[in-house]
Amino acid sequence: MISPKLILMPLSTSGHVTERLKGGLAIAKYFNAHIDVYHTHLDPKRFLPTGQLGLPTKLLKELDSVAGRFATTESTNLKAEFVNLCAEQQVKFTDDSTEQPMHPSASLHINLGLRSEIIAEQGKVADLIIIPQSKSGKSTSTFEASVMRSGKPILLVPRQLTHFDIKTVVIAWNASTEVSRALTYSLALLKQATKVVICTSSSSADKMPNGYEVVRYLAQHDIKSEFVIFNNGRQSTVKAFMSVAQVHNADLVVMGAFTHRRIHEQVFGGMTNYMLAKTPFPILMAR
Repeated sequence: MISPKLILMPLSTSGHVTERLKGGLAIAKYFNAHIDVYHTHLDPKRFLPTGQLGLPTKLLKELDSVAGRFATTESTNLKAEFVNLCAEQQVKFTDDSTEQPMHPSASLHINLGLRSEIIAEQGKVADLIIIPQSKSGKSTSTFEASVMRSGKPILLVPRQLTHFDIKTVVIAWNASTEVSRALTYSLALLKQATKVVICTSSSSADKMPNGYEVVRYLAQHDIKSEFVIFNNGRQSTVKAFMSVAQVHNADLVVMGAFTHRRIHEQVFGGMTNYMLAKTPFPILMAR
């Protein structure tokens, strides 16, 4: 992929807001890009009972008004913090979506609707989608919609990541179509890295193309890399891989998302879900 110039990041207010904003701005600075941060509110009418079994109209209007005032106050406070962080991080804040911004730059969008729907749609006209780890460590509808519907690479980042500088990249290679796409999307990052390691478990070492073919492919892009095969031992493949990535001091992992062709409930419970909960480093993934 080309170095991203338009990055998208959803933002909830479920904790670590400052850290997540700093992390998004750090990534925008790294790529010298523009970041659009999307914060959404649900329409309170979706949750208020109506009709014969509902509450009186006057009370419904009052509840709606209270919810609206809360959303306005939250949005105002969030924007104030975001503008201050942009100044602190030396990223230009712009409120004009039609402006051709100077990079690095950032905008905050406050929308009414479902975060997953907005991110899936807007992600189609972005180069990269940043998804912070969920508070629960489990897959969220926003993450799933981004991966399954946007058609763009996802950068999963730890919730408290505030610094982004990629020197060592570890690629989880299993010869799948998904990791092949992730590999192509990561080329701009790999060119800037000082160390690139392709890792394959012993159970996948015979799958073609193998890691040596990946080394050859990257060499055509003037990227030097090394190939290692690891044994799981008594660990699961994902735990063994995580150990290898940590041994190499990975700053970034590149992997495919949901590579096993199983039903939805099973797909979101595999290696990807484990990485969602456990990863200490950013992960670039694609499907």
